[in-house]
Amino acid sequence: MSLTRQDLKAFLSQYIEANDDLVEKILPYTKKRSVSRGNFLLRQGERCKEFVLITKGCTRLFYIANEIEYTVWFGFPDNVGSEIQSFISGEPSKFFVEAIEDLEYLSMHQSSYHKLMELVPAWHLFVRKLWEDTVVHIIDRIMAFQSQSATERYLDLIRDPDYLQMIPQKYLASYLGVTRTSLSRLRRKIATERR
Repeated sequence: MSLTRQDLKAFLSQYIEANDDLVEKILPYTKKRSVSRGNFLLRQGERCKEFVLITKGCTRLFYIANEIEYTVWFGFPDNVGSEIQSFISGEPSKFFVEAIEDLEYLSMHQSSYHKLMELVPAWHLFVRKLWEDTVVHIIDRIMAFQSQSATERYLDLIRDPDYLQMIPQKYLASYLGVTRTSLSRLRRKIATERR
């Protein structure tokens, strides 16, 4: 079994029972791709026509307003790396998707994604469960911003070691809605309290 088959099976298995037969039905619609750190999978104003499943590395979804970058999402291995709003609506993206580490991913064109929805019921179930999980995550993030302090948001964030290992501090600060200086102070304060 090639690495691509293993990657695809691992993705599917997060949400549905994925046997080799199912993987063989879906595999012809996917391509293994890679992008170097600092390159973009999508730029603001482009239409997202690619369903991306990350196998290695990390992406950052962000937008720019008043010359300030606002980070809203990180894509880790075993996560979606597509710009969901543009992919679903077909509208130009409001966001950039940037590889913040060397990235490997499985890619599926939008037309293949929709064709599989019609032809393979298990793919439809996988996608439904994947989007449900994504929506729950987004709702949790919105609630955190409305009800938690920056310290509480940071403490929640560092429960997942990927955030500290893979993401530069400037992007973490943007994601948390604080300045880099504030994040440095916050981290020092937490480190002092834990001693």
